[in-house]
Amino acid sequence: MQWDNSLNAGFSDGTPWLKVNPNYKEINVEEALKDPDSVFYYYKKLIALRKEYHVIVNGDYQLICEDDPDVFSYIRKGDGETLVVICSFSDQNEEFCLPKSLSEKSSHLLIGNYDKGEDHDIRKIALKPFEARVYLLK
Repeated sequence: MQWDNSLNAGFSDGTPWLKVNPNYKEINVEEALKDPDSVFYYYKKLIALRKEYHVIVNGDYQLICEDDPDVFSYIRKGDGETLVVICSFSDQNEEFCLPKSLSEKSSHLLIGNYDKGEDHDIRKIALKPFEARVYLLK
């Protein structure tokens, strides 16, 4: 674990048997804790959502847009809740179109790995490279 920017990334005072990644001065736990947009805090938000929305664990899974090689999307349904998960696995901008069967509902963005912006209409979404979003449908 790269703990901080000290010798051997703060992992050991001795000689580690695995070489320390050269990026340890920039990418480490100490730096992540200073950045509210870090992966550490993103995972904290994901864990909190998992506890708040039981549909994440217990909901039925249904793949949508099955033939899209760049965007993985699905719904989780249960306990009166429906979530839409949209993940781009492309290094290019992508477009996601919600199936018509779900497009009549309003939505609320629960989490995303880019700034939220003003995108409240999820019928057609312009996704940035490697963007992920989770919506609660109402």
